Amino acid sequence: MKRLLSFSLVLLLVLSACAKTGGPPSGPAESGAEPPLTEPSGNTAPEGPRNPLTGLRDGISEENARRKPVAIMINNIRASLPQYGIGGADIIYEMLAEGSITRLLAIWKDPSKAARIGSIRSARPYYMEIADGYDAIYLHFGGSVPAYQKIAKHEIINLDGIENRWDGLLYYREAERRKKYAREHTVFTTGERIESALALLSNDLTVKDRGDAFDFSTEPSSKDGMPADKITVHYSKNYNPWFEYDEQSKAYLHYEYGDPHIDGETGRQLSVKNVFVLKMKTSAVKGSKLGLIEIETAGKGRGFYACEGKYIPVNWEKKDAASPIRFSLEDGAGLKVSPGNTYVCCIPQNSEPEFE
Repeated sequence: MKRLLSFSLVLLLVLSACAKTGGPPSGPAESGAEPPLTEPSGNTAPEGPRNPLTGLRDGISEENARRKPVAIMINNIRASLPQYGIGGADIIYEMLAEGSITRLLAIWKDPSKAARIGSIRSARPYYMEIADGYDAIYLHFGGSVPAYQKIAKHEIINLDGIENRWDGLLYYREAERRKKYAREHTVFTTGERIESALALLSNDLTVKDRGDAFDFSTEPSSKDGMPADKITVHYSKNYNPWFEYDEQSKAYLHYEYGDPHIDGETGRQLSVKNVFVLKMKTSAVKGSKLGLIEIETAGKGRGFYACEGKYIPVNWEKKDAASPIRFSLEDGAGLKVSPGNTYVCCIPQNSEPEFE
């Protein structure tokens, strides 16, 4: 009994110290323990505050409505599939990484109900700039040298599984997955773990008042646009995913690597209400032996917006790395976006999407 009380007291003191310093306790390098699986949450009855990332009343709590969103780096190389939990994200950005492959930045206003999210990969500076534009807490497992340089200069809250020792508390490695996948494809988290980690931070997690992510309207600007029943996005010579509009659900279904893009948690194909394709200046990082690239997220550029089988050209603008990204029509008028989840494809300037 005395040993049990002593252990409990030590644990209490460690957690108390973490709450004061904003850091986690040093966890084991990895954990084979997997969280109990729960049924993925479905559509909830409209209640509570409106989600500023989707424009919907989707069951988020008042507390989480006031809190910063959470942005998570998600693996997207073919060898890492399937991903888990991304079907529940409010906004997904897909951007190139080295080797002509992509990674995803999945953003949740309230990730607390997610059973599993992953697999999780390392940071790149331009993903961090997108996350910063949403005033999000940035979750990643490791990072490139340019990413760590940006972290050192930036005030964004980042929870790193390597440098910040969140592995074992926020992140874990799935034991079964480690039998079949390379080690770098086995890092996961859960909504419960995210909530526990955020509770240990001493940072102010109140989100900056930036309004909604989009100017939401039940009559989006694309309603009288050109046909977009299929949208093919060219990231590189060998990677050309696409979306197909589903009339029954009024949403776009995503395909990659020649197959439906499946969320392993639900077994369902990734489905989104809104699709953006944004052209951004992309270049190689000079002297990088790893083939790292840089994407200029700050500035202005062209793009396209699609919803319910129609698309229109748009403009995008991000004043600096920390500013939100804003959209307008070609004539400068504000863009109206349908309430719902959104997928944003960031492609090189010399690439053109195909609309059919």
